[in-house]
Amino acid sequence: MSNTQDRSPQSIDRIATDIVNNDPSNGKGRPGKNSSTGRFLKNPVIWVIALVIVGIVLAVTLKSGSSPASGTKPPGGKTSNFSDYVCHGTQITLFSSVNAEAVSNGATEPTFSTHGKAYCLMYIQTYHWNDGHGSPPGTVGLVRVSGPAALAKNISSLRAKASAGSNGAANINWYASVSISKPVVLDGEYACTDSDPSTWSSNKASAGAGFCLVYADLAIPPGS
Repeated sequence: MSNTQDRSPQSIDRIATDIVNNDPSNGKGRPGKNSSTGRFLKNPVIWVIALVIVGIVLAVTLKSGSSPASGTKPPGGKTSNFSDYVCHGTQITLFSSVNAEAVSNGATEPTFSTHGKAYCLMYIQTYHWNDGHGSPPGTVGLVRVSGPAALAKNISSLRAKASAGSNGAANINWYASVSISKPVVLDGEYACTDSDPSTWSSNKASAGAGFCLVYADLAIPPGS
């Protein structure tokens, strides 16, 4: 009987392959060299598809988490509808283009900003010196230049009353008060308006803009 064994490289590789394939530890749950599960996990296309699916799931999760729920307030406490805001605090001078220098007739509309805050309009006043003759009161108001679209664009039909100025001159100060029972909320950039710009007082110090004084209270959403 011959004891000669085939020790060629091909024979050794075949034996090693048989050992791996016949190893019971290479069954289900522990893929071996020739396991279909192992080949599946080593396929680069499968990994690309898996990464794409994970990315889509993360994007949807982040988007849904960053969007405010229906009826909630966005950052800053503001809502898209200002109808439920209430007036709060002490009345302040929101804007003034008035100065003590000599004035002349004719003016442009001065503008101002609320600087990202909401206010309740309380009072507007303009000045009509008109060489000491004053002018019969007409209307004063505001026009929204920029800001939330939910707010009124024009607040320009406020019927003005008049008070005397220096030396008792009549009809110098035009003014109108606004009721807080139905707040007029301001938020954005506004221009003062006056129905008689020809006698509206201005000067060099105001850069030709009409004298305008605006008083307001802070406007806050309910529950703040």
